[in-house]
Amino acid sequence: LVKYLPQVWLNYTRRSTDGWNIDNVLLDFTGGVLSLTQLLLDAGCARDWTKVSGDPVKFGLGLFSMFFDIVFILQHYVWYREDQIQSSNGPAAAPERAGAPMTTP
Repeated sequence: LVKYLPQVWLNYTRRSTDGWNIDNVLLDFTGGVLSLTQLLLDAGCARDWTKVSGDPVKFGLGLFSMFFDIVFILQHYVWYREDQIQSSNGPAAAPERAGAPMTTP
């Protein structure tokens, strides 16, 4: 909780994820999915579902991590996407200069 909340709050107050790399979040989310998949497959193959409830730390950490990863993904690709598109394109061209031919002195 401590490592995720400051970044969530910063992204929220800035209404942007500009300058922040999403790659590690995507890798973390993939790791969480694979960890939970392994836990469920092990329990299913052994037909012993106490393996899921018997390792609540692994199960809870995977869910907790994936919850914040989803928040970061939503912030980056959905909620604050327009701000990133505008900032990556730079300032808008002045209407009177748009399409004007370039001249050399």
